[in-house]
Amino acid sequence: MKAVRVPRALLREVVAGLPAADRAETAVAAYCHPNPLVRWVFWQRLDTALALAALAPREAVLDYGIGSGVLLASLRPLCGVLVGTDLHLEPARAMAARVGGDVELVPLERFPVWAEGQRGRFACIFALDVLEHVEEAELPARSTDFQALLAPGGRLIVSGPTESFMYRLARRVAGFHNAYHHRSIFDIERVLEKRWRAEQRVRVPAPPLPHAFDVTRYVPAGC
Repeated sequence: MKAVRVPRALLREVVAGLPAADRAETAVAAYCHPNPLVRWVFWQRLDTALALAALAPREAVLDYGIGSGVLLASLRPLCGVLVGTDLHLEPARAMAARVGGDVELVPLERFPVWAEGQRGRFACIFALDVLEHVEEAELPARSTDFQALLAPGGRLIVSGPTESFMYRLARRVAGFHNAYHHRSIFDIERVLEKRWRAEQRVRVPAPPLPHAFDVTRYVPAGC
């Protein structure tokens, strides 16, 4: 399954009301970049995440860090239940109105309390290019929350940047100078693998292009 290519004009429209710094962190600038290679790499992350998720019809899905709602057009026709959470929900709400279908949106500040009442609800959780923004002390707690939220047989799909020299150089060449990442994907993987087992990990893009992202399918350790 490939991600639905949301029109660039729509992506720009739904994030237009955000402050510039928050708008930059939605990755809309990358999906809309004039360089087709930059656009391809960022869509490839989503294609890879969806392939690893292997969603079945009517499954319940949580998009942790829903951002612009770029995945809604791909997920909404397939999912039975779709929930998203983020610091700013206006873009995802606007995207949902444009692509159709119901999505439950949970403010990020309410997520820990909300999660307590949702144990075992989800077949799949996406956390794509978001955990690098989570404070170090909070990441183990989110890992615990994700495990409690998954139903038996559920999986967690995580993507994140390598923060390598070549990755940072490529960002600068592409014109991206802002970055608010607390850690690389390798730091995230070390935390997650205390409670999770990586079933499959895909490097994006594939060699010989520079290693920019890891996309990984996790299941709870012991499964």
